Amino acid sequence: MAKQKGPDTLAQFATLKEKILQGTFFPFYILMGEEPFYVDKALSLITENALEEHERDFNQYTLYASETTCREIIDVSSRFPMMAQRQLVIVKEAQSLKKTEELIPYLENPVATTVLVLCFNGKNADKRTSFYKSATKYGFVFESAKVAEEGVPKWVEQYLKSQGRSIDGDAAMLIAECAGNDLRKIVLEVDKLLKSLPEGTINITAADVEKIIGISREFNITELTNAIAYGNAAKAFKIAYFFGESPKQYPLPKTLGFLFFFFSKIEQIHAYCLESSRPSLQDAATRAGLYYKTAASYISAAQRYPLKKTMRIISQLKECDYKSKSNSRGSATEGELLIELLGKIF
Repeated sequence: MAKQKGPDTLAQFATLKEKILQGTFFPFYILMGEEPFYVDKALSLITENALEEHERDFNQYTLYASETTCREIIDVSSRFPMMAQRQLVIVKEAQSLKKTEELIPYLENPVATTVLVLCFNGKNADKRTSFYKSATKYGFVFESAKVAEEGVPKWVEQYLKSQGRSIDGDAAMLIAECAGNDLRKIVLEVDKLLKSLPEGTINITAADVEKIIGISREFNITELTNAIAYGNAAKAFKIAYFFGESPKQYPLPKTLGFLFFFFSKIEQIHAYCLESSRPSLQDAATRAGLYYKTAASYISAAQRYPLKKTMRIISQLKECDYKSKSNSRGSATEGELLIELLGKIF
């Protein structure tokens, strides 16, 4: 439930895209990471721009690591292009490659007219190896980190902004609940949503998501956090009971992740309010990265739960998470653990 640390995938992708669109190609790329969405996008970007369409028949090679060797990859990469500026060699499922150290001499002295791309599927290259260190020195290594579940709503907002649309905070939260943090699935759901909206629709609401994707507006994590924020215990327990009856759709770890994010933001608001400048709750919420659309419930929660209480709730969330994953839970179901947690919060 801790905040995820890792590479800035969006910044890396922006750098990669900028260089490629400028016509600058590295002789060697590693595309890797737990989140395949950006690996796919990076590969498509390279493929679409490295060669003209008419050049691909004779200058683009796709190899599969399970069916080839590093020696064969070097042999193909050492060829010269036919009636083209460069050739493109793509190695898929690169996590299956054996003896990757054999590639090091080629990495140190690559063929200038070859673009070699190693694609790792859902995994990273071993960063301890000489192969990886050589790759970072002579080529471009792109790592696509998994988006933490609590960060998905913001990612949805950014994705829709790139499509010229906007989305309400509670609607983005509903999509995150439905699709989890699988970006491929999220994009499929969002694209389905966009195709089904009336022509000319710019802003997407929770009602749109409920109608088209089919998510309950009454029983979801946004309604649960709102009930907590505004002190509506009866509604919160009703939602918790519903979650407990639908553990596959609303697993406790995901619910705890969103609640942890929610109260972490409240803790940030309190921390900013303690500064000498004494900002207002609204200003503190803005500094905590909350948009005006979603800040109201966080501000209400900050007024209802003082800093010490907020810190105690975060500790209780961690305790509940530990209990759900250990024998200390006894015979308690996920729903019962969530109800017990809400009792402590209220």
